[in-house]
Amino acid sequence: MALSRRIVTSVSSVIAGMVMFADGHFADAAEANVKSPTGKDISRLIVAKLADQGLDGTPSIDKDRAFPACNTTPEIEPMFGSWNTVSVRCTSGSAWRFAIRTNLTSRPAPVPIREFRPNSKLTGPIERAVAITAKQRPIADEIEVVALAHSVSRNDVIADSDLVMITMPARNAIGAFFDPADVAGRRMKTALSAHKTLMARHLHPDFLVEEGHEVLISSSAGGISVNMIGYALENGQIGQWIGVENASSGKTVRAEIIGEKKVRVITKK
Repeated sequence: MALSRRIVTSVSSVIAGMVMFADGHFADAAEANVKSPTGKDISRLIVAKLADQGLDGTPSIDKDRAFPACNTTPEIEPMFGSWNTVSVRCTSGSAWRFAIRTNLTSRPAPVPIREFRPNSKLTGPIERAVAITAKQRPIADEIEVVALAHSVSRNDVIADSDLVMITMPARNAIGAFFDPADVAGRRMKTALSAHKTLMARHLHPDFLVEEGHEVLISSSAGGISVNMIGYALENGQIGQWIGVENASSGKTVRAEIIGEKKVRVITKK
C-alpha cells in the first residue's frame, strides 16, 4: 500500500508539473503575441469587435504586417461616427494608433459619443460631445493610403501591380486614395516616383468617355434602334453632350453621354 501511494503521488506530481509548464508556455506565447502583434492578430481583434456590435467585415490589412510593440491588447474603436473605419490604438509604451478600413458587409449604425470628465457630471448634448480626459498622452495618428510600387511616367495607365499600401499621418491624407480599386485603370497626369502617395491631382479626370476613344453610338427613330461604332471628339461625363464621329460615314454629330463609352443621338422626327 505504501508503495502504491508513492507511485500515485509521483505520477500526480509529474502531471501537475506538465500542466504548469503548459500553462506557462501558452501564457508566454500569448504575451509575446500581444507585445508584437501582426496583421493577422489585429484583424482577429477587429473582427471580434465588429461581432460584438452585430457587424461583419473583412479588415483591409496584410496578415503578415508587423505592428509596433504593445504591452497591452490594442483597443479597437470606431472612427468618424461609424464602424466603416476603426482606430487600432495601443495606450502603453510608444502609444501608437492606426486607422484600418473594415470593409463592412452589413449596415453600420451611428455610434453615440459621450462627453465625460474625471469626477464630474455629464454636460451638454450627449450626441455632440467628445471624450475629454484630464491629461492625454500624444498619439501618432496614421492611416493606410495607396502609393506607387515603382516609378510611372506621364499618361501611363495604372495597373493593380503598380500599387502598394503605405501608412502616413492622417492629417496629410487629404486627396489620397484608400482603396486600390479606386485608382486601377486611371491615367497618370504627371510622372511620379516609387513609394510616393498617389493623390487625386496626380491623375487625369475619370471621364466616362475620352477624346479619341471608341464609343457606341445609339440612335432610335420610329421604334427602331440602331447601334453603330464611332469616335469621341471630346472628353465628357454622364449627361454631357459631346461631338462624335461615325466610324463608317465619317459624319460628325452631337450626342449625349449615357454610360461608359456609350452615347445617344436624338434623331429628328
